[in-house]
Amino acid sequence: MWGLNFTVIRYGLDEYTPFTFATWRFLLAALPVLFVKKPAISWGTLAGIGGFMFGGQFVFLFFAMQAGLPPGLTSVLVQLQGPLTVVLAALFLGEQATRGQWLGLAVAAVGVVLISRSVEGTANIVAIGLALLSALTWATGNLFFRTARGVSMFAVTAWACVLPPLPLALVALLYEGPDHLLAPILAPSWKGWFALFYTVVPVMWLGYLIWGTLLRTYPAAKVGPISLLVPCTALVFAALLVGEPITGPRLLGVAVVLGGVALGLFASTRRLR
Repeated sequence: MWGLNFTVIRYGLDEYTPFTFATWRFLLAALPVLFVKKPAISWGTLAGIGGFMFGGQFVFLFFAMQAGLPPGLTSVLVQLQGPLTVVLAALFLGEQATRGQWLGLAVAAVGVVLISRSVEGTANIVAIGLALLSALTWATGNLFFRTARGVSMFAVTAWACVLPPLPLALVALLYEGPDHLLAPILAPSWKGWFALFYTVVPVMWLGYLIWGTLLRTYPAAKVGPISLLVPCTALVFAALLVGEPITGPRLLGVAVVLGGVALGLFASTRRLR
């Protein structure tokens, strides 16, 4: 589900501007609050999850793809959220990172450099920076997400989506205009609504429900490596559906990034043993 999501987002951005797409995605994702009770966590935690893990992550991701970064490469760069979470936890929560975790981040950074050298034009360099900001905001949201224990993950997802739509809608209204903001209603298209449906129902509601269940059932460091399947499947879907080329230096960069992320994640697993 999450692997195909990046290509679906590419289709959605062909129909909607980034802030409009984000506004409607989170507005629809928040609909379950009409019948789902607020989870027993603070509004500050929900704001952190909604603002960073959801709002920040996907706004930067949308703009990265709008600026020209292909879906497959975007999925690879966003997976840097794993090692970045380790760094942020060490800086702000006093947790100690192992040498393997720091080495994994360094290796992944080398991969990012290789990828940046494989793309052409200033716009794509900016797009890489936006994708890295997406990974950073996701990693920041993870610190808030870790505190949401003993509650329904579906409820957390829905209630965390309550906060982003209003500021996103205001920005969309000011910078993109009312016609763009109301495009899903005034100029509906099957492709646009399919993108909204897919990014909400399978990706947000079902995806985070499954992810949360895995995190509750197994140690996080054992579940984490499963996330490496996301960019792998995303690259396959992007190649098949939009013809994204993954060859030469770009393929090497992708392999180095995934290797660095894997190194950091498996270093975390060894630390728990």
